[in-house]
Amino acid sequence: MGSGKRSFPARASRFAFNFLRSADFRSVVLLRWRHPDNLFQPFTDTLPDRYPEVFRFVRDRIGDGSDHHILSFGCSTGDEVFTLREYFPSSSIKGIDINPRSIRVAQRRLRKKGDQKIAFEVAGSVAREPSSRYQAIFCMAIFRHGGLGASGVNNRCDHLIGFAQFEEAVADLARCVAPGGLLLIGQSNFRFCETRTSNDFEIALTENAAPDARTPIFDRNNQFLPNTGYGELGFRKRA
Repeated sequence: MGSGKRSFPARASRFAFNFLRSADFRSVVLLRWRHPDNLFQPFTDTLPDRYPEVFRFVRDRIGDGSDHHILSFGCSTGDEVFTLREYFPSSSIKGIDINPRSIRVAQRRLRKKGDQKIAFEVAGSVAREPSSRYQAIFCMAIFRHGGLGASGVNNRCDHLIGFAQFEEAVADLARCVAPGGLLLIGQSNFRFCETRTSNDFEIALTENAAPDARTPIFDRNNQFLPNTGYGELGFRKRA
């Protein structure tokens, strides 16, 4: 009787088939192989209007206007950016992503729409973004790695991502949030409250804090925290 698991030749054959036939699969493999700085979530999964409650909350809190700037950090192929346009018809919206192919796809989509107040850029950080520019920054399902919850949780996460990397990234994101603006961090393997940057923010939005096996939580030392959830999602920057 078979074990139910594919043999190595079968797995290799399947990998080669996907690599040759799927540009998306190929871009993820190459990205993981290069492992650039600030790579957290290597996968490109996305959906339109994926977080409607969050988007409505932000719209109700900060409003909309021609002088507003919104950032989608880790925008993949642009679904979140184009969804945000529906909630913020007048604001300037920018999407950045570390995967060059995802940004090429997003830019092709943008050319068809012709929206002059939407922009996309290949970037793994906000190092080139001005301080205090954005009324809202969305980091949804970015500070996580799908491999940590795929087939049983490891006791540590630093073979894939680490807390120090997370803390550095959110500190730079916080720099770009305008006073009174919102930083949204959802489905993260780490807790924002454990960062030094969190002292500059107050909790503005919470969600279900039940543990989620798909997004296990790790502490400052990259150690797995069993039976732990985290419901803090939206943070307002103190003036």
